[in-house]
Amino acid sequence: MASDRSYRGSYDAFYSYSNEREVFVSTLDKITSEHNFDSVKSCLAIGAGEGFHEIGFIEKCAANVTKFIAIELDHESAESFKAQLRKRLPDVDGLVTEVDFHSWKGPSDPVDLVLMFHCLYSQYFKDPGERRSLLRKAHDRWLNAGGFLVVLSERHSSSKSLGIGKASEIFIRLGSPVTLWKDIKADILDVGFIKERAHKIQFERDFSNPDEAYLRFYQSQAEQPVTLDDVRTAMKDLYPDGKTYEGFNSLAVFQKAL
Repeated sequence: MASDRSYRGSYDAFYSYSNEREVFVSTLDKITSEHNFDSVKSCLAIGAGEGFHEIGFIEKCAANVTKFIAIELDHESAESFKAQLRKRLPDVDGLVTEVDFHSWKGPSDPVDLVLMFHCLYSQYFKDPGERRSLLRKAHDRWLNAGGFLVVLSERHSSSKSLGIGKASEIFIRLGSPVTLWKDIKADILDVGFIKERAHKIQFERDFSNPDEAYLRFYQSQAEQPVTLDDVRTAMKDLYPDGKTYEGFNSLAVFQKAL
């Protein structure tokens, strides 16, 4: 079992206080009705964590996949990914590599699908040029012609009319870098991807009675040092009635030209 003080422990706690995973799974039905991934036989997942979203996507949307490569630096998460891959996709040839995706050299052969789920936020890169560099490698070297890039990202917007959801205000309060979805999308299109279609996913997050692991997740996201009490106080100030608050993700499909 993941320790509350581990990366995996805080990550699991973060998801346990929301219905984000449930609405993600339900959204996949819409993805399958609007996109055809029958040609996809091989997949690469970057920053894959324990693989909940990535394996779920393959199960539902790309059932013809026979080869699955995952890149994940955290050992505990990588081991969980391997176990889930064996259990849920036993007929798929899986390879999980524990390495920082910034320094990874890429697959030996191009693939048909690249998944980048919650790994394109600014805090994971020294400057915006690094994110574009990663996306350019995916477009120019890692993907076959006609291959797909699918991105899952929390939807932050500079326009209130588009909505970022009150659940995101905690990041701003704690000084966490907030990456606008329009900036991620601009980088993706800038390196040559086409045929973008984004699906907006609304979810709810609960800020009442946070446990230590949940607090540690937000503590780990802050740029400046903050204590668990700082996080707890911010939650009480922003969400004093302890209700659940909405947030938004974007699940977007892009394609490399034939």
